[in-house]
Amino acid sequence: MKTNNKKAVGLGEVLLRLTAPSGTLIRNANNFSVNYGGSEANVIISLAHLGYSGVFISKMAEDELGQACRDYLVANGVDTSNIASSTYPMGIYFLENGEGARASKVVYDRKHSAATKMVPEDFDFDKAFEDASLLHVSGITLAISDSAKETALKAMEVAKKHGVKICFDFNYRAKLLPLEKAQEIYPLVAKYADIVFASPWDIKTILGFEPDEKDDKKLFMDACKHFNFDYLFTKKRTIISAREQKLQAFAYTKDKEVIGSTYQFEIFDRIGAGDAFAAGVLAGLLDNYDDSLTAINYGIANCVLKQSIFGDASTFTKNDLKEYLLTKGTEEVKR
Repeated sequence: MKTNNKKAVGLGEVLLRLTAPSGTLIRNANNFSVNYGGSEANVIISLAHLGYSGVFISKMAEDELGQACRDYLVANGVDTSNIASSTYPMGIYFLENGEGARASKVVYDRKHSAATKMVPEDFDFDKAFEDASLLHVSGITLAISDSAKETALKAMEVAKKHGVKICFDFNYRAKLLPLEKAQEIYPLVAKYADIVFASPWDIKTILGFEPDEKDDKKLFMDACKHFNFDYLFTKKRTIISAREQKLQAFAYTKDKEVIGSTYQFEIFDRIGAGDAFAAGVLAGLLDNYDDSLTAINYGIANCVLKQSIFGDASTFTKNDLKEYLLTKGTEEVKR
């Protein structure tokens, strides 16, 4: 990874998020809380708050909602100069937060959104990556449209030429992409990826890769060798209820497994937790690419803290992460 700068670039879609009141089903809601969210944008926003330069590449509506979203990104320290304009509207998603035995639910309205219309020609990738350290893309962008997929693949190709590390979060969404289509597309990304966030199911079912041994350690280490990944990160979530869970993180290279501690915590808003984990990990790697233990510790801390606040993106600082790792959330009220 380039060490002369700490610039991270994300490519994807930002959606308008409409959240039903706590304890209310979407179909019964009379009002919704409004904010913005999108996987890659969440990661870049978090990295900006963690002290790094963040750049976001996307296509957004020219209307008031599109401008409000740009303002939201700028207010969170993100460079929006690589966002193209479109006459198509902003995508929307509705969120119903889970309670007790009832899981959270998401409803999408994004089929013909501005971001689905992005094409490689909309952007000057050479300029965007000339002083960048990493590019972050998720499987969601591969799923929203063929042109968005081609844009993401082109961005990865150009980023590689500039020596930029490629970070890919599988983020498979069955509501957006049939499994058989994902099995065609994801291997195209695997050849570019340096840093990968995935589950055992992702590696075995989407990439179709499975060694003779059945344990996950062997699976991930062999996948790193087979696909030439620098790192493969994953986490284990134990669900006690919709509001109480446990998390543990793991890092893999071609020849090493690093295991993090287990953290138990309560959830206020789970959406964006995986993005916060990715951002924390990337913050650790931007500081020291060889220190995967610090990376997963930052990842878990950022993930847990994000789930204590409303919205999609983590806005915690690196000092916040370090403090949580010391106290595990057991501090008294700060007065």
